[in-house]
Amino acid sequence: MYTIKQAAELTGVPSATLRAWERRYPLPAPHRSPGGYRLYDDAALSRVRLMDRLVKAGWTPRNAAAMALHDSADVSSLPSPTEFVEAVAAGLAPGRREAVLAARFQAAPLPVVIEQWLMPMLHELGQAWSCGRVTVWQEHAVATAVLRQLHVAFESAPVPTGPLVLTGLPSGSHHEVGLAAFNVLARMAGLGVAYLGADLPEYAWVGAVEEHPPAAVVIAVPTADDVAGARRCLLALHELGGADAPLLLAGGGSQDAVADLARPLGHSVSAAAETLRHDLGARTDGRLA
Repeated sequence: MYTIKQAAELTGVPSATLRAWERRYPLPAPHRSPGGYRLYDDAALSRVRLMDRLVKAGWTPRNAAAMALHDSADVSSLPSPTEFVEAVAAGLAPGRREAVLAARFQAAPLPVVIEQWLMPMLHELGQAWSCGRVTVWQEHAVATAVLRQLHVAFESAPVPTGPLVLTGLPSGSHHEVGLAAFNVLARMAGLGVAYLGADLPEYAWVGAVEEHPPAAVVIAVPTADDVAGARRCLLALHELGGADAPLLLAGGGSQDAVADLARPLGHSVSAAAETLRHDLGARTDGRLA
């Protein structure tokens, strides 16, 4: 059992907010000590974390509380990637979809969630879309909901102190989720990630690098259709040259198709973020030596 101070520290929700939620909804409905002090168990903390994530994703506190009270976020009851995609194909309600994603994102350390649940789920979702089991709008709805969760995680990460890394997608590319997951983990690794956006033409990449010289540039190449645009962007960046030219890297499913222009990061987003942190640390140290 935890005191309200401990509950606030463990969940990141201020004590005053916990008291307000208890009065209005009621959540998290703590136990009381013989002296009348609030005491929170692990289930209560799970509900608080879920409600907090839903509120940060745009839910009203009242609706978030109702969903958190309905879904206890018991890890053992959460769907596997396959089960989640099957539920989406079967018409999973939007509210339930958001709640499952929020619960998943707070059920384990974020690198574990991303590597072991999110990325396999996205792969299965893409396969389900390609064979017609999931519609375009269902796939887009899941991607949008995931992006909201990743945005919350990105903004919740500590302010980085490491080298600047510019990330984005080339002209014509709109598949943001994989890169968004990498951005979160790279920021958690201490890198100063600045996401430039999707569908970015080569002149915009060049302008960003000239205005804010980074230590590295990461261009995502999610599909074979994105290769031509990525190559144009990378060729434009190569023309900048100079002793302080950034390290050029590529991620995504078709990253190997541009390996002659940018170093592939590999297909594990957590390993890619950690490797980049190590490489830039060594590179920065070398420059300063």
